[in-house]
Amino acid sequence: MINLSRFASFQKSQIKNILSLLAVTLLSAACVTTGPYVAPQSGAVADLAVRITAAKGSSFILNIYDDAESCSGAKSLVDDAGKVSITATKLAANKWTTFAYYEVQGNSSCKVNFSFFPRADHTYVLDSETGRSSCHLRMVDATDLKRMMVVPMTNRTVNGAACVPLKK
Repeated sequence: MINLSRFASFQKSQIKNILSLLAVTLLSAACVTTGPYVAPQSGAVADLAVRITAAKGSSFILNIYDDAESCSGAKSLVDDAGKVSITATKLAANKWTTFAYYEVQGNSSCKVNFSFFPRADHTYVLDSETGRSSCHLRMVDATDLKRMMVVPMTNRTVNGAACVPLKK
């Protein structure tokens, strides 16, 4: 028999810290990557700036997939905890690019898989902003700063987690 009386002295804050640590561990395990993202060194490219504003006290991961169609070969693009994170990189252009965004705050989480088609020599900005009950991602083409345009993204998330294959 297990004696649970030794756990009676745990404060609620300690329990919350343990649960948060467990959530981050599970988030990392659910999002297995094969290493960090490496920008293309040749060929047609597009610039990408990422600005993530996560909810206070949350942890997040932004991955990019090697295979945009099948959502496989996840590479870590941004991995941070509870603060604004700004990252710049290059993407292979003129082909689909698929991302996975995961955020955990306490016992709530957000997971979004999405794709877009970056054009060569364009500059894109990916913004995220989350709160207690929402998860918003927005991509804009900022090539012409006087005429920034929202870029269509294809939602690939089904049943709150799985990434569906791209339809051709």
